[in-house]
Amino acid sequence: MKNTSLLIIFLIGIMAISSANVYAEAANTLVSIRADYWMPSLDAEVMSSELSLVGTQVDLVDDLGLDDSENIPALTASIDLPLFPEILVGYFAVDSSATKEITRDIVYKGVTYTGLVDTVASSYDITHFEALLNFGLIKTEMADLGLLVGAKYFEIETTLSNGVATQTESVEGPVPVVGVKGGVGLPGKFRIEGIGRGMVLEVGDVDASLFDIDLGVHYDLNKFLRASVGYRYFAIDAEDTSNNVTDKAEIKFAGPYIGVTGSF
Repeated sequence: MKNTSLLIIFLIGIMAISSANVYAEAANTLVSIRADYWMPSLDAEVMSSELSLVGTQVDLVDDLGLDDSENIPALTASIDLPLFPEILVGYFAVDSSATKEITRDIVYKGVTYTGLVDTVASSYDITHFEALLNFGLIKTEMADLGLLVGAKYFEIETTLSNGVATQTESVEGPVPVVGVKGGVGLPGKFRIEGIGRGMVLEVGDVDASLFDIDLGVHYDLNKFLRASVGYRYFAIDAEDTSNNVTDKAEIKFAGPYIGVTGSF
């Protein structure tokens, strides 16, 4: 599964980060790589219509039996060069599947799955990338604040099958985002940092919102290594009413994480 591959990548990232202190002492940190182990809960509903058949709003956990919690390795990196805005990039991916005898009728992409009759195999697959520029507004020895401008790129796929009919809904593409990033130093090598980015869009028949908020407490183990604990909230809400049909997706991951950052 994708999470297994990501866990391997996460462990390789930890090894690479741990070796960062072999670099010679430098005047400034230019590159930071952070590996997080995120443990969010899932709250998600999808709806997919086809022609005159209005889709059912389906709860992925309650209706289809998908896990209501996930363990997601996530990677972020920053490049802070003189005279340029800080560059931030991030990545995570998550997938899950389940098989359950449904307890009510579900219409999905024009196919009706019958409650108390059909056993439905379902899955979802989400891949997320982001790239941001951080334009510093305030920067002192104790605090900093910056304006974020950039984009996220998503690949999202959901599938339902009863062994006879299989229907898949997929969407992919970029989403522009804006936000803020800031931090405050605390006594004893502690620091609080937060980053929030998002966007609310209304384009034609599509209404969408996206929010990704991360608040963490960090402890500097030394000049090159930092340990972190925090909480991340990630939510997508989209509705498409084009072609006289309605498709919806409401996906939320929210929960704590632990992480380690290597800088050089």
